[in-house]
Amino acid sequence: MDPSTQRRKDIDTRRKTVALIGEIYHSTALDLLREHVDVVALDNPSPSEIAEALMNAQGAIVRYPFPVNDLVLAQASRLVVVASSGRGTDSIDIDACTRHGVAVVNNPGLGTLPVSEHAMGAMLALARRLFECARAVREPQAWPRRTQLDIMDLHGRTLGIVGLGLIGSEMARKCRAAFDMNVIAYDPHVSPQLAEHLGVTLLPDLHELLRRSDVVSLHCELTAQSRGMIGEAELRQMQARAFLVNTSRGKVVQQAALARALQEGWIAGAALDVYEDEPLSSTTPLFALPNLLLSPHIAGLSGDALYQLAHSAVRQVLDALSARRPAHLVNPNVWDEARTRLEPIR
Repeated sequence: MDPSTQRRKDIDTRRKTVALIGEIYHSTALDLLREHVDVVALDNPSPSEIAEALMNAQGAIVRYPFPVNDLVLAQASRLVVVASSGRGTDSIDIDACTRHGVAVVNNPGLGTLPVSEHAMGAMLALARRLFECARAVREPQAWPRRTQLDIMDLHGRTLGIVGLGLIGSEMARKCRAAFDMNVIAYDPHVSPQLAEHLGVTLLPDLHELLRRSDVVSLHCELTAQSRGMIGEAELRQMQARAFLVNTSRGKVVQQAALARALQEGWIAGAALDVYEDEPLSSTTPLFALPNLLLSPHIAGLSGDALYQLAHSAVRQVLDALSARRPAHLVNPNVWDEARTRLEPIR
């Protein structure tokens, strides 16, 4: 028997209801979900609309930035599982879900390749001044000044990685292999043995990493410790020719300080894929900075990754609604309580 056919036979959700809060990443995953459950789709819901949908739902798939917190969970007495649409759970209050007996799942590991490739591409675009080069071709008066672009060769340069998890580790591997870069890292949660295995020098001090790096690439989680980690004091530690790349979480970097650093030449340039508030306001001063490369929180959203993320979220919700333990529980201690909500409706 075909494995997918067997899986469909294994799923027994008896037409339960799943709230889709924000658009799902791939239509084939939505088709699979609709085969087995009733779907209530909310494209751009208010908190009150989310709360109303969760009153009658047994599952939910949530896309950032829509909140799942105490307010929307107050009357969600039948809710078993909430799935993040990606790896991050920034808009899902894990503690609130745990208090309400709701399991939370995410989709780890699927962003490792696309996010590291995006960060590497941003680093290349900055170092090689690719956007300035494009302007030099289009503007005749700029052509004679092309030798003044101050292009940086990456071979043998120092890359500083903040956050040596899956993505940071893959970034280190790629840059060592491609450019023979000297890779240093700051991550208080990583052992020196892991760093040594990766060929990375682990530093105990963030400011030392900032001072030594030609490129700083951020790959850390958003925690109380990392929130606002890169501010004026940190940016002033960086070299004037250095670049900053952030594909982690927007609130790790203080945007006002970064804007000033770019305007006043504390650093040479930066690339952001994530922001303090998303989406960006049309009046943000970031748009006026010629040495800032912007992308719309898309580093982890390649075509392959979108398919994998969407199917991972759907599979885990269907597993949970069939009383099978999902693969990636964020709050595993609540699973036994959550699954008891299935008993009256199975």
